[in-house]
Parts: sequence; structure tokens; C-alpha cells
Amino acid sequence: MMVNIFADSTALYDTLKEPSTAVMAADPISSAIIRNDPILPIDDGYKDYFPQNVNVNQQLPNRYGSVIEDSIYLQGVMLSAIAVLALMPESITNWNAAKLEEKSLSQRWKDHVSTAPVWDNDNWFINYVGHPVSGAWYYTMARNDGLNIQESAIVSVLMSTFVWEYGYEAFAEVPSIQDLIFTPLFGSILGEGMFVLQGKLDRQNGMIFGSKKLGNIGYFLIDPLGNIAAWMKSGLNYFHINADVTMTIQTYPLAGKENRSWESLNTPPSFSNHEREYGFIIRIQ
Repeated sequence: MMVNIFADSTALYDTLKEPSTAVMAADPISSAIIRNDPILPIDDGYKDYFPQNVNVNQQLPNRYGSVIEDSIYLQGVMLSAIAVLALMPESITNWNAAKLEEKSLSQRWKDHVSTAPVWDNDNWFINYVGHPVSGAWYYTMARNDGLNIQESAIVSVLMSTFVWEYGYEAFAEVPSIQDLIFTPLFGSILGEGMFVLQGKLDRQNGMIFGSKKLGNIGYFLIDPLGNIAAWMKSGLNYFHINADVTMTIQTYPLAGKENRSWESLNTPPSFSNHEREYGFIIRIQ
């Protein structure tokens, strides 16, 4: 299964055109070739893109493998959270459904991420309790995946800022100043405190007031995201599905608009930096 998520759905092009037949120049010393139909953008309503991929799993050291895999499973939790928020009353989310429907999903996202963050009017409990707790859960997931304090704080920043505020939630609203600050900052502080409590729970053989059940509840509340990821992996193993989860960041830079008939074999094609599409691909196979 492959999930291909792009900020702009109009950028998903399957038509990377095949190069036309190249004819070597008559002079064998020359390294130039003649292209009868060069691979360059044309005004036919399509865009020719040269995809560039960065496999996140391969670019980072092996010690980050667990947090990458858990972060990928986390996307299911985040999408579920968006679905729950969409069903909540406007008085809680401040999402005006009628206004949101005035624009396409991709255009809303572009408008929101290109707007400066705003001071939102969400309920104080959501801003100053809910978001820091979310940041703490990102943090404890990373800590339990073997990352140190600094690395776990970075994971909290990445998840809360780029994946949530400028990712999923940006389809519905402009990023919030409070959320950008309090979620990773207070979340990391709270998360480290929770991680210390987890160590104390370990020393008590996983029991609270002598109860193993209460201890298991405590473990879950400290690191729900890591536990959910573990359950998902266990479920796949139960059905004998050996899934290899990878995440690839992909960018499609627009090919250059220069119409050159002669190109050196050693000269790379030109690209335009004015139009680029970004996205990520989650592959489970």
C-alpha cells in the first residue's frame, strides 16, 4: 500500500514524457546532441516534472529507525484527530465550515501556510493544556524510541509545527502562535517529567498502588502514541504481515523554460526555482 500525500493535489502528474530520439553530431569529437523534441515545458496544459526523492529511512542513522516508523504510524492517529475535530461544534474548533467550503482543499492549505501565524481564540484549556500534552506525547514517544532529551525535543517541534500546524490543521485554519510555542516548548518539559515518572513506574515493577492494571494505564497515558504504534505493528504481525514502512520526501521542480536545441551531454537540464511541488509518500509493503 502506498499513500501519496501532496500539498497541491493538482501536482500529481503521471506523465513524465519520454525523451525523443537523440542523434549524435557528425563530429565524433563533439559531445553535443541534437534533440528533435527536447523535454521542456510546453503550453498544452501539462507540466513536465523531474521527480527528486529523499528516502527518510535511508538518510538517517539506524538508531532513528524506530522513531521514524512510529512517526509514520502516528499519521493515522493525526488523521483520526482531524476527523474528530471536523465533527465537533464550531464553538470548540472555530472552524467555519461554510467559509472553508468556498475554496478547494489545496487552495485553503496554500492560503493558510502563506499567512503569518495568528493569536487564536481557542478555549484556554485547548491552548494551554491540550496542546502541551500533545507535545509531551510526541516527546515521550521519541524518548521511548531511544532518543535523548535534545533529539526528543526536536521531534516534538517537527511533529507539532510542520506535521500538525503547517500540515493537517493548516487545511482548516491559519497556524496559531500559541500552538507553535506552547506545544513543543511546554510539551518537551512536561514530556521529560512524564518520562521520569515512567522510570519510577519501571522500578515499581509496573505497578501503581500494587495494581498491575493501574500500572498499564499509567504506561499508556505516559506514551499513548508509542503504545498505539506498537499495537498496530502487533496487529500486522498477528496477520503475518511483515510490513516495511518507509517515508519518502519528494519534490517536483519545474523543468526550465529555455528552448534549446543543442545540449552538451555533460550539461544537466535547467530547472525553474519558481515553481516546485513538495509532498511525502508513505509506503507500507
